[in-house]
Amino acid sequence: MKLIACRNARPNFGDDLNGVLWPALAPELFDQDRSEGFLGIGTIVGMPTPGIGFLHVFSSGVGYDRLDGWKTPRRLWCVRGPLSARALGAEPNLALTDGAVLVPRLLAKEPPATGGGETVVVPHWESLDVPGWPEACALAGLELLSPAHADPLAVCRRLSRARLVLTESLHGAIVADAFGVPWVPLATSGNFSAFKWTDWCASVGVALDPLVVPPPSAEAWVRFGRPRLGDLGRRVRVDADQAWREYEARADAPAQGRSLRSRVKAAALKSGLVRRTLGLSPARTAEALRRAAEAAPCLSDAARRAALAGEMLARLSALRAERAPSRRPAVVGGRATSGAQAG
Repeated sequence: MKLIACRNARPNFGDDLNGVLWPALAPELFDQDRSEGFLGIGTIVGMPTPGIGFLHVFSSGVGYDRLDGWKTPRRLWCVRGPLSARALGAEPNLALTDGAVLVPRLLAKEPPATGGGETVVVPHWESLDVPGWPEACALAGLELLSPAHADPLAVCRRLSRARLVLTESLHGAIVADAFGVPWVPLATSGNFSAFKWTDWCASVGVALDPLVVPPPSAEAWVRFGRPRLGDLGRRVRVDADQAWREYEARADAPAQGRSLRSRVKAAALKSGLVRRTLGLSPARTAEALRRAAEAAPCLSDAARRAALAGEMLARLSALRAERAPSRRPAVVGGRATSGAQAG
């Protein structure tokens, strides 16, 4: 089957983990045969997969793509969390966690991480298009860790050796958590997805309370809008109902309206007045990052992480065993019917 992942204009270690994780754990599953596809890590449920006849959904999340037109026959082995399961109308036992919980197995033969290093800051990969992050981190005395690294395992190694991770990147939190490194979620713009964060946090039993941090440049707000969660400098508790409302609003937003907003934002980016009047700067971000480094961090229970990883490996073993004789689940009306709950 073909391994399917989101391909961005620049590297993004969360999406790019697919290419190193799954072939290492189940090398016999993957080739270039497009009759079947494996949908793994990422907010990619519902993503168009042209030419794929049947999908195996394994730890993927809902969040960006509408599901009403998703007609590809598929089988759900597990999804990122309970909100993804709800959106798909799937049984609750299919809400497992993100596949990146298995990343420590890729580094198991390397020297153990001490967890006593520096505090690192991981922006969202799209935030790196906004100027000012290197300056802000330097002013705060913190290390900037770019998620847009060509080697996703290099990012994972650095996260595993951190003392604390301040992260706007969801997979910055997921990988840090998998290694038992505390993390603080950051929201700098409307690009923060409460739905996908809440989905994963619920899977590991952690309440989501991101700290709203000013970005180092007004371009972040022009591109993505202001943070929808609350005022700058506040830590805001996000519950499942709020996250679900965000998902519905995103799914219902007409494409024409999004296109118009994009044109307005592009014009605003050219206005120096807009940038100056919003009062954002690397120095302001640096001060917020220093406060974030002193905030109470998040970390899931170690026994729960181990149980989730064990269950995910068991389901991967079941998929490998089923595919060994090249058997495909029966499909009725676009839905698989055997084994794990169909999607």
